[in-house]
Amino acid sequence: MVSPRVWLVTGSSSGFGLSICKLALARGDRVVATLRKPSAIAALSAQWGLGALLVLQVDVTRPEEVAHAFAAATAHFGRVDVVFNNAGMSIVGEVEGVPEADARRLMDVNFWGALAVCKAAVRCFREDNPAGAGGLLFNMSSAAGQCCPPATAYYNATKHALEGLSETLAAEVDPTWNIRVCILAPGFFRSPITDNAPTFPVHPAYTSVRSVQHMRDIIAKTGDPTRPLPVGDVDKACRAIFEVSALEHPPLRLFLGTDCTRAMREKCEKLLADLDASATWSESLQEDPLP
Repeated sequence: MVSPRVWLVTGSSSGFGLSICKLALARGDRVVATLRKPSAIAALSAQWGLGALLVLQVDVTRPEEVAHAFAAATAHFGRVDVVFNNAGMSIVGEVEGVPEADARRLMDVNFWGALAVCKAAVRCFREDNPAGAGGLLFNMSSAAGQCCPPATAYYNATKHALEGLSETLAAEVDPTWNIRVCILAPGFFRSPITDNAPTFPVHPAYTSVRSVQHMRDIIAKTGDPTRPLPVGDVDKACRAIFEVSALEHPPLRLFLGTDCTRAMREKCEKLLADLDASATWSESLQEDPLP
């Protein structure tokens, strides 16, 4: 593994993106921090010179800006070793309660924007980095990429889509390219993605649905700085991610937070129960032999 490594991070203004930028710099790596408003990390820019930190204005929904960021990164640092594909947003609202235009905007950022970064990262790892050097692509999903809490359907859908894309990409890349893909799946962490999520009024039909009200309450408490609900610490999670980034063979998925691992175990148990229940229905469904 080369040292220092070069990280390209999207969504660097706050939360996981800003935390991983700070950690990588503190550990001696180089960072290309991309975000829509570079002024948001002016203090970080002032702390680190261009020899360690390159800040670029990027809107991930514009593929040409993503491509330019990778070109600028390789021109400045010579290569990109780790991509932290993190830019995203959330929406709170029931399936029937979120306007379609807002749902489409969410998909544009969380899926199509992430896809643009994935494609640019793979091309860079394969064609711009030294032959065989490859690289590591972290795709920021969520526990919602597998589990499906109410009141966040469209966010869940974007993460399901990103996970499907990531798994397929990991299966497609030639092993000789040395490109690794790791899906990050955090549970509830105190991050601005929750604070800044557009929240739509409860659809009138769901005002008495307990599961909806319960999840909306959890989301509200997660964004409350008085901490009425204990959740994960972003900086601690990023330290774990940083350690995983040094592994020769990182896992395809990294689940983060005890709430996430607990929810995933429950999901797996339900899947196995459905699988067992489906067994008899699945028997004898093959085509009959040709005469």
